[in-house]
Amino acid sequence: MKRIRISFLIVFLCLLSDFGYGQVLHEIGVTAGPLAITTDYGQRGEFRNFYQNTGFGIGFQHYMNFVFTGNNNQTNYFKDFFRVRTEIDYFHTYLDHYGPISYQNNPRGEMLRAMHGEAQLIEFGSQLEWHFTQIREFLIFSYRFSPYVTVGAHLAYYMPDAYSDLGPLDRPGVLFPSFTDGLNLDNGITYNLLFGGGTRYRLGRNSDLVAEIKWQYYGSDYIEGLDVQGPQNQSNDWSIWFNFGYIYYLNF
Repeated sequence: MKRIRISFLIVFLCLLSDFGYGQVLHEIGVTAGPLAITTDYGQRGEFRNFYQNTGFGIGFQHYMNFVFTGNNNQTNYFKDFFRVRTEIDYFHTYLDHYGPISYQNNPRGEMLRAMHGEAQLIEFGSQLEWHFTQIREFLIFSYRFSPYVTVGAHLAYYMPDAYSDLGPLDRPGVLFPSFTDGLNLDNGITYNLLFGGGTRYRLGRNSDLVAEIKWQYYGSDYIEGLDVQGPQNQSNDWSIWFNFGYIYYLNF
């Protein structure tokens, strides 16, 4: 793993060295929008878990593009189509159980209906954006839209919480049996691998609007504090984030 990180660093420095001492354009942005997180709350395949447990996210971004670095008379695919992006995000959602078992009028259904959760995350990391149109042409209004795809990795600090209307979760008859050995409400740190896409809209000389959707896969199944002990638990927690925002160019 250490050799892989060093190799990526060497490749990145080689790319930057080709840009010379020209002006790197810096941009800052803010985005916000609904976050749908798939956790161990609710039964898999129950659509209400997706939209009823939808939360909210806000992010702050810094971008670098390199279109005016190096020799402007020479083309370079990386600087013509790629942006390097770092960001910090905050996500929050409340969680409840939805599914056939939770609708039953028996002790098992009552335990699920009485349990409520909360998930909070703070993330920081980097992404690489590949734009379908040349960034230089977009900046001079040859195109008003600039669609792109993005990939990256974040470090995520998660803060789960849960309670039951029936009483303390460690009391017999309160916690659903599948969660007995799978409840952990301690804060933790994990990674987040993401893939997404979106588009910019050229609003003014120093500003863009952006709309984006990102799929984020976490390296832990305890983002919300639950790890169901059973065959129905097939993956770690993941989320989909729809966000909209505003980007400002600092030195263009």
